[in-house]
Amino acid sequence: MKKLLLVSLLVLAMMLFISGVASANGGPHGDYTATTDACAGCHRAHTASSDNLLMADSTYDLCVSCHGSSGTGANTNVDDGVYVDGRAPSKDDGTPDGAALLGGGFVNYNGAAVTSTHDPTGVENQAWGAGNERGVLAAISDPLDCASCHDPHGSPNYRIIKEEINGVSVTVAQSDEASKNYSVVSWSAQQSNVCGACHNPYQHATADTTTGTFTHAVDVTYGGSTTFTDGNGDTVSVDLASGYIVCQTCHFPHGTSAAMTGYAAGAGPAGDSALLRKDNRGVCQACHQK
Repeated sequence: MKKLLLVSLLVLAMMLFISGVASANGGPHGDYTATTDACAGCHRAHTASSDNLLMADSTYDLCVSCHGSSGTGANTNVDDGVYVDGRAPSKDDGTPDGAALLGGGFVNYNGAAVTSTHDPTGVENQAWGAGNERGVLAAISDPLDCASCHDPHGSPNYRIIKEEINGVSVTVAQSDEASKNYSVVSWSAQQSNVCGACHNPYQHATADTTTGTFTHAVDVTYGGSTTFTDGNGDTVSVDLASGYIVCQTCHFPHGTSAAMTGYAAGAGPAGDSALLRKDNRGVCQACHQK
């Protein structure tokens, strides 16, 4: 009986160990111990302010208490889209102080107010093409907040991206865990899977024409030069993921301050800057270099 119990305990320990590996830390959260104090950083068992025993009024409020413009628990200021070295000294890494974050910003970016953004405050509940056609707004499974895309408890995916978004299984391999740099592209080629979970009809490796109009191919290799000097003498870069064109090559997942003027103004179904990385839809010139 004792031998059976010992074997059972060993099997349980192995399962817990394997489980811990399976939910490997894809970011600064995760890898909790049995006596961790980390739970109390976000949850209160009997005096919570909102659902899920959160100590803030909403998921967004909780996240920006560390990651916001006035946060003190993380160097990544996602509201302003900038890395602030020293706010969390234990998490200082190779990212330069003041560097622009790869995801853009929810409120500001490059010191200017955003011109389009995903709203993470739990109000937005539609996405372009969600389970529908391109150019059509459709409902997503739940209102959008930080936890719609990120798992605060840890994930095997890059940047603690959830394993399921909008009811869709998502895999994005960790590609930067040895040495994080939040300002240098180190995405996996699977990065478009994050966007495709809500905007699925836009994720095509060919120029899809199912709606009678064309859409640019993504998840394809790029063979051109990754830098281009434009007519003003400015260097324009192509943001690739392991050599692939992905959604984030052209778009920020959080928000952009890019301006759209002239022919670029009002284009597309949204009629705004469409989370694009460069002014006046300059992402086209980055690749096509005319």
